[in-house]
Order: sequence, then C-alpha cells, then structure tokens
Amino acid sequence: MHGSYFSEIEKGDIISASLFLIIIFSIILSLVILKWLFPKRVSTSLLKGLIVASGILTIWEILSFLNLLNSVFLPPPSRIFSNIVYLWSIGFLQPQIFSTLYRLFYAFILALFSALPLGILISYFSRRFSYIESLVNAARVVPAPAWLPLSVLWFGIGHASAIFIIWLACFFPIFLNTVAGVSKAEPTQVETVLTFGGNRLDVLVEVILPVSYQHILTGARIGIGIGWITLVTAELASVDIGAGLGWMISDSRILLDMTTVISGIVILGMFGMLTDTLLKKLEGLVQGWS
Repeated sequence: MHGSYFSEIEKGDIISASLFLIIIFSIILSLVILKWLFPKRVSTSLLKGLIVASGILTIWEILSFLNLLNSVFLPPPSRIFSNIVYLWSIGFLQPQIFSTLYRLFYAFILALFSALPLGILISYFSRRFSYIESLVNAARVVPAPAWLPLSVLWFGIGHASAIFIIWLACFFPIFLNTVAGVSKAEPTQVETVLTFGGNRLDVLVEVILPVSYQHILTGARIGIGIGWITLVTAELASVDIGAGLGWMISDSRILLDMTTVISGIVILGMFGMLTDTLLKKLEGLVQGWS
C-alpha cells in the first residue's frame, strides 16, 4: 500500500487558495497576451478550453474555501495540484507514469500491428468475413475488464495481463474501422493499378491505404481512448508499488485518499488529451495523400 511508502502531505506544502487563484489568473492572462501578440501561434479553441477549465477550477476552489464542499470527499484543486508536485518531488509519481505509458503504448502498438493487417486481409475476403461477423461483434461488445479473470489465469499477475486487457480494448475499434475503410476502395481503382503493371503491394500503397487512412486514424483514436478507459481495471492485475496510475488510483481509493485518487485522474486526463491531440496531428501530415 502506498500509505506506508510516503508520508502524508504537510499543510505547509499545500498551495493556498489565494495563491492558486493568482496562478490560474496569471496563466490565462499570459495566454491572452500571447494570443494578442501572436494570433497564429496560440490556438483559439485551446484558449477557450483553458478559460472554461480555469473558471471551473476557480469556482471549485472558492466553494472549498468557503467550506461548501467536503474536502475529504472532494479536495480543493490547490491541494490536488500540490499533491501532484509532492508525489513527483519524492519520486513516487514517475514510476507510476512510466509503467502506465509503457503498458498503454505496448498494447496499442500490438493492437495496431495486429488489427491493421487482419482488417486489410479480411476486407479482401469480405464475403467470408460475413460468416464470422456475428462472432466478432459478440466478442467486441464484451467489456475488456470482463476478461480480467481469464487474463490473470492465462498470463499471471503483472505486465502481461494488463497489456492483454488494454490490447483487447484497442484492437476492435482499429480492426472494424480498417475493414470499413478498405471497403471504400473502388474495384476500378484496383483494376487500373493492376492493368498498368502494378502488383498487390502497389494496390495497397496506391489505393487501399490512401482511401482508408482516415478510417484507420479514427479507429486508432477511438482505440487508444478506450485503452485509457480500461487502464485502471487492467492495472488491477498488478500488486506491486510502481504498478501504474491505475494501481495508484485503486490503492488510494481503498485508503480513502481522495486527493491522490483525483490526482491520478487528472494525470490520466492530461495524458489522454495529449495522445488524442498527437493522433489528430497525424491527420494533417497525410492530408494530401489521397
């Protein structure tokens, strides 16, 4: 349990409500000034999103300061961000983040490299796919956490079980979107490439991938999003300190340490938003492919 791993955060280490509000106001003011000076460098949607988030945090902090919210069940934002800084300073947070990112990206890469070839291959035999489509849909609708007992039985307690659960969550969105994307390729396009001396690899590069890349990227974004969702359950298959953010959240819940629970949720949300943004950027990199 992490309660024996580090001491309780001291009151002197917590950012005061007034200082927290000053920091929030300063960040927003700085971004507004940067937007005014460099309008093309600062995204308008990002600025609007941060303003809304800052407003919510400000109201939350004020309500906590006025004791209108129970700080045991819903700690103020100043305490949560102080806790994140504190856990980082004692070296507790880094292994959790590393372990979580390792599992997620390992499982996501596995899902990508298994779902893409399988989706493309099955699309070539679409008539035969209709025979197993019901089976695929039946497996798809089973929540990935429901496989946890079997994954522990098959792979034991540790990395492998968690990676299997996350892989399962990421696989089906990528696979089904790949099948849907490849089916958009026109037979005439394929025949044209073959007529001009191209082979199956040329068809894949010149026709299949350009037509289906938007669907594949959509599947990847959905898949990694579901991967983040199943992460907490997947990391229940680990029992050691440093087992990941999901383990940290679950362990803190048992100890009624809501500050660390919400700290973990905030970090997961930040990394989830970052991975989604990176995948969206890929759309721009291949925009002219088709």
